[in-house]
Amino acid sequence: MSNSISNEIAANVEDTLDVVARSLREASERTQDLSEEASEVLSNAAEDVVRVAEKLSKHALDAAKDVARQATHEVQQHPIMSLAAALTAVAALVGLIAATRSSKDALK
Repeated sequence: MSNSISNEIAANVEDTLDVVARSLREASERTQDLSEEASEVLSNAAEDVVRVAEKLSKHALDAAKDVARQATHEVQQHPIMSLAAALTAVAALVGLIAATRSSKDALK
């Protein structure tokens, strides 16, 4: 489960930065008033964004894997405390949902 979340986060980061890079490329291609040097600068910036996206997604994936490993270790070492924490989180979530619904009902 945590591996799929890590992969999803990395993919989302990469997709977002790809969109930014594509937009920068399109802007540089569509802008006819820019000098060739300015277009080249924009193209280089777009390429840099793609490189940063690749590094960031790898770093995010590695960090997420480390967190997942540490969480697994903690759950194995302290199963009762982990269960209590999970139940507390569920109770908080149920309370949050109930509060949200009651505030929506109050607005009607």
